[in-house]
Amino acid sequence: MTKLRELTFLFVFIFPLSVLIHPDFVFAQIPDSTSAETMTPPDSASTDSSKTKSPRGAMLRSIFVPGWGQFYNGKWFKGIIIAGTEIGLVANAVMQNQYAVHSTTLLEKEFYVNNRNLSFWWLAGAILYSAVDAYVDAQLYHFDESPDLSVRFMPVDNAVLSEEKVWALSLKLRF
Repeated sequence: MTKLRELTFLFVFIFPLSVLIHPDFVFAQIPDSTSAETMTPPDSASTDSSKTKSPRGAMLRSIFVPGWGQFYNGKWFKGIIIAGTEIGLVANAVMQNQYAVHSTTLLEKEFYVNNRNLSFWWLAGAILYSAVDAYVDAQLYHFDESPDLSVRFMPVDNAVLSEEKVWALSLKLRF
């Protein structure tokens, strides 16, 4: 039982701390200039290809180590929650198995075995959720989350239909 406590301590406290002190970890990025003219929203053309996340890599990380896919994607709180959930479910399954081994009646043993199996089913669901979540987060890594839903008036060049410029109302929504 002490071995289980040591592993739980390792995964819940030491692993996230080692990720947080990694040299590539950044709490917040400070822009070079605070003027609105120099700040441009990220788009697909201006993203750096070296800073992309591999969806397959994130999914495999999340399958093999609890929360690693979320840590890889920069979702630290979600990674800690998922790692704690998966480790807790494994600890519960081990505890229920120990209760089943030491039970005295057949009904009691069946109760603990069913709870152990239920814990493993919940663990499988948590791992599946974690893998899909890491995959989707990696796919949407460069998605612009800014709430810019503005209406702008600008001239539209309608050269196909006529030779002159025509004023038109254009509504551009970025999602």
